[in-house]
Amino acid sequence: MYHPKEIDIRTIYSFIDTIIVMQKILVAARYLLIIPVVGCILMTAGVVVMGFGRIISAGDRLIEYGIFSPKASKIISLAVIEIIDLFLVGTVSYIAAIGLYKLFISKVDIQLPMRLTINNLNDLENKIIGVIVAALAVAFLGQAAGGETPEHLLKYGGGIAVVIAALTYFMSGNFGGKKKQAENKDK
Repeated sequence: MYHPKEIDIRTIYSFIDTIIVMQKILVAARYLLIIPVVGCILMTAGVVVMGFGRIISAGDRLIEYGIFSPKASKIISLAVIEIIDLFLVGTVSYIAAIGLYKLFISKVDIQLPMRLTINNLNDLENKIIGVIVAALAVAFLGQAAGGETPEHLLKYGGGIAVVIAALTYFMSGNFGGKKKQAENKDK
């Protein structure tokens, strides 16, 4: 007896084939993330080369002019802070490259220093946010060493403090109900 709502076996096979093809596409699409990984590596290399060039040029100017006055010391201090800031930006790019590669591309466990252990997107976010906070602190030091007015420093430092507070709140797990979701998961 034929039932009008019976599904043809070919329809079922067609649906299964579609699911298999979609799974293959999604698995292969992760390799698209090689592009941002290579981009992050290139940015890291560019920033490191730029920082090294700044070190060489600052040292060359110091030796060439031979000025060791308090004003020259302040200028060199500011240059050092700016160079450190460059290297911190390069570090963020490097950590992003490692995290994206490890999380989405590599099937092999990559041996990294303990401080760079990245097992999920939350670990990657936390590492990047930590370096961003350090870069913001260095940027503030650069402004302070640059002899800005107290009013300007207060506004600049206040803006940085708000950003750091927001990032800290985000990392605490309260953002988006992550903490509540974790508590409900434990029950």
